[in-house]
Amino acid sequence: MDKQTEKRLKHIRDATEVNARHKQDLARNSIERHERARVQIKSEVMENRNINYRKHMKWLE
Repeated sequence: MDKQTEKRLKHIRDATEVNARHKQDLARNSIERHERARVQIKSEVMENRNINYRKHMKWLE
């Protein structure tokens, strides 16, 4: 292989690794964000004392 082809293949390999890492980070961040949102929704619903949400929502029990 000539130098140019080696450089190109190395660049492709490195870019593939970076893209895979980025994809994993996005997936992890998404999962964490959804979990935080779920906790936030639960806390907001539980703090609302005017309406008894426990009667209507099974997931609060």
